[in-house]
Amino acid sequence: MELELLIAEDNKFTATQYKKFLESKGYKVTIFNDGAKCLEKFTNELRYRRVVLKDKSSPYHCVLLDHDMPKMNGSEVYEKIRKICPEQKVVFLSAYGQTILKSQEGSREASLQIIQKPFSLDFLLKKIEPKSFVSIKRTNVNDGILTATQSSETIR
Repeated sequence: MELELLIAEDNKFTATQYKKFLESKGYKVTIFNDGAKCLEKFTNELRYRRVVLKDKSSPYHCVLLDHDMPKMNGSEVYEKIRKICPEQKVVFLSAYGQTILKSQEGSREASLQIIQKPFSLDFLLKKIEPKSFVSIKRTNVNDGILTATQSSETIR
């Protein structure tokens, strides 16, 4: 079964790299360049699943969010997704890990991960594998939210 990813990333080059790499690994990838369009797509897919298919599961294997985006930032998108589909797995891909942690204070969602930029695409792949949400190596947990960083030396 092909796993579906929804990605919000406003940097076109970065978005293209994510899409090419993840599709080459067998994922079905949908990308939007702003948070509002990403949320609209998520909401429509969730509604379709629940009303037409009578399926209560999350519409995507994972939603990947940049933080700083036009129209709606990643934290705002995450909050809205969490309200309508709390079980949806979300991964922030951002250079602003501490900003995200502060904005999510009080959140103890096991379905949220933060990957600090920069990182390699192989590192991203490991973090979104289905098993990574089940048995996460908790290297840095702040208020129940996993943050993952990769050293610059590893990326090179």
